[in-house]
Amino acid sequence: MPNPKDVHDPDLAPWVAVLTTAQTSGILGDGDDAIEGRLLAAADTVGRTPAQLRAAAGVHDPEPRSFVDLVTVRPHPLTSIDDGVLARTRVPNGSCLVRVDADGSRRVLTYYDGPAYGWRNGRGYRDPVEPLGPWARFAGGRYAAAFPAGETDRVGLVAVGDDPPEGFAWTRPGISQRYVDVAELDELTAR
Repeated sequence: MPNPKDVHDPDLAPWVAVLTTAQTSGILGDGDDAIEGRLLAAADTVGRTPAQLRAAAGVHDPEPRSFVDLVTVRPHPLTSIDDGVLARTRVPNGSCLVRVDADGSRRVLTYYDGPAYGWRNGRGYRDPVEPLGPWARFAGGRYAAAFPAGETDRVGLVAVGDDPPEGFAWTRPGISQRYVDVAELDELTAR
């Protein structure tokens, strides 16, 4: 799959999360978009083997393979990272699922294009109904919100339902989205 380097560049992320086999399966099969736990500085992961990455992150995988998968994390203003530990949240837009093979080579498997689209080219999709942040209040409605990759002045608002609210456009069946400036929101919260 081509990597749209303009906004989904794995090299722009300062952090990575090391995944277990079950977490990767949840992303690719079910569209899981929740992330939490120990993060590693991305610069410190270059050249490490899958076993070294698992050890550095303290990840015990009951089904270890010869490769390991990482999710890149580019924090937005509502991301809570304390001493390298990410509080439970929705995967930030622009995050990439990167496979590190036994020889240290890396390749992007997919990228997260926000709660309106989910993981691109994945088999599953998860509606943004779980109370993962960010969330916004706008024009009387409450919506899942997501900063576009690398931006902080506007957010994409995501609505779930049969009829999109005014100004929203369909992104997939039952899901619509609208971009607004953060200054136009009534409220923007991490949860």
